[in-house]
Amino acid sequence: MKISRIVFTLTFVLLTACGSNAPEPVSSPQGDSISPTTIPPTDVPVTVAAPTSADEAQVSPTAMPATDAAPVQTEEQMVLSSFSQPVTATGETLILYGHVLDGNGQPLNGYAVEIWQVDADGIYDHPGDSNTSSRDRGFQFYGTALTDENGLFAFRTIVPARYEPRPRHIHFKVKKDGQTVLTSQFYFVEDVNAAQLGTGGEMILLDLTNTQSANGNAIKLAFKDLVVDTGAGGSLALTPSQMEGPYYPVVDVSMFDNDLASVQ
Repeated sequence: MKISRIVFTLTFVLLTACGSNAPEPVSSPQGDSISPTTIPPTDVPVTVAAPTSADEAQVSPTAMPATDAAPVQTEEQMVLSSFSQPVTATGETLILYGHVLDGNGQPLNGYAVEIWQVDADGIYDHPGDSNTSSRDRGFQFYGTALTDENGLFAFRTIVPARYEPRPRHIHFKVKKDGQTVLTSQFYFVEDVNAAQLGTGGEMILLDLTNTQSANGNAIKLAFKDLVVDTGAGGSLALTPSQMEGPYYPVVDVSMFDNDLASVQ
C-alpha cells in the first residue's frame, strides 16, 4: 500500500508539471512579480508615431529663418536713389549719368565732370544774359560730379528750355586734377534736325526715357558714356569736342555739387 501511494503521488506531480503552459513569474530585484505578457515580442515591428505639426516645422524648408540681405541694386537704381532732397527747380527733372572711359574702355576714377545750362525758361545764370535777374532761384545752373572706381558720374538737373536759334543743350567739361581734357555739349535726340544746323562737328545726343525717382515722381533719364584721350590708345572713338559758347562759367564750377535740381 505504501508503494502504491508513493507511485500515485509521483505520477500526479509529473502530470501536473507537464500539463501547465504558464511560465513561472519572474521576480524583480525589489521582489515584485513581472508578468511575461508585458514584454513585447521581439519579432513584432514597433510602430513610430507620426510627426506633429511642430516636428514638421522643424524640418520644413519654409521654416528656415529669413535672411536680411538687401537685393542687389542695378546701377540705374543706385543712381536714382542717390538723390533724396526735394526738387526745387521748375521744369522736367532729368537724371543724367554715364561713365568716363579711356580708349580701351577702362573706367577712369577721380575725373571731374562739370555741366552748366539754362533753366526751364531758357535763362543762364551769367552776367552776359540780359534776363539773368529773372532766372529760376530754385535751380543751381552749375554742377560737378567726380567719377568713382567704375568711372560713374551722375547729375540731377532739368531738361533745358529751347534756346533759339540753337537747339536745347547742356555744356560740359571733363577734368583731371584741374586740367581740362574734354570740352563739349550734350544735345537731345528729339532736336536732331535742329541740332544739325550750325553746330559743326559730331553731336553727342541724349535719348530721354521716362522713369520714376526713388519717391515715385515722374522724371526723365539719360545715359551717355564719355571717352577721353589719356594717351593709352585704344579702339574706342573719342567723344568729340565742341566749343563752350559765349556763356562760359564765370564761377568755380567745382564748388557746386551734382544736384542742380535742388537748392537748399
